Amino acid sequence: MNIIHNDIFQFILYFATFLLIYYIIEKSTRKRLQIEKRSEAQEVNDFHKWGKKILWAIFFVSVVFFASPIENALIIMVIFSFDAYMQWRADEKEYMMTLLELTTFMTFIVIGYSFDLMI
Repeated sequence: MNIIHNDIFQFILYFATFLLIYYIIEKSTRKRLQIEKRSEAQEVNDFHKWGKKILWAIFFVSVVFFASPIENALIIMVIFSFDAYMQWRADEKEYMMTLLELTTFMTFIVIGYSFDLMI
């Protein structure tokens, strides 16, 4: 039982550290590049809105029926990439922040699995 508590504590510490690092990087990047914070649910057009809905539906079906964390992480990366591409096509600066989120997520997953910190 003590091993389980230790693993959970390590994961929570790892997750909290990544959240803090991402928060600091996001604030400084937004300030330096003068990017206004906008609502996350804002899409650039109907194709973007429906594309995200379909990709999230694929993700949830994958989570329920296929218990592969790597596949699920790849689907989330596709969602972030699609979002960034649509924002870039609409000439928004927000795509830089979406790419930063994607990079942070990929780093979180790679380090977590490399050091066996993921639950």
